[in-house]
Amino acid sequence: MKSYYSRLSKEEKKTIKSEFKEKEEATIYRKANRIIVICCIGVLIGCISEVFDYIYKTGTLNYILDGLLIVFSFIILIKMATLKKNMLNKYALSKKSEK
Repeated sequence: MKSYYSRLSKEEKKTIKSEFKEKEEATIYRKANRIIVICCIGVLIGCISEVFDYIYKTGTLNYILDGLLIVFSFIILIKMATLKKNMLNKYALSKKSEK
């Protein structure tokens, strides 16, 4: 089911984001952005290390650890993206009710 924020136009989304970033409650939003970047780096490092493990025929434990890094990075990436979307949706709904 689509949220209110996802049904807005591009211009409305940009104004909602810019207004929300100026609020004091946006610290979690900024931290979520940092965590998303870290998760992307984690996925990239996990994939690169999987390739090196395959090339140099390292042990099974290295394959497992790299796989866990990739999986947990993806899980946290999805959770943070959902958190950001929910925060923006809640703010958009509050702006809608003020009008």
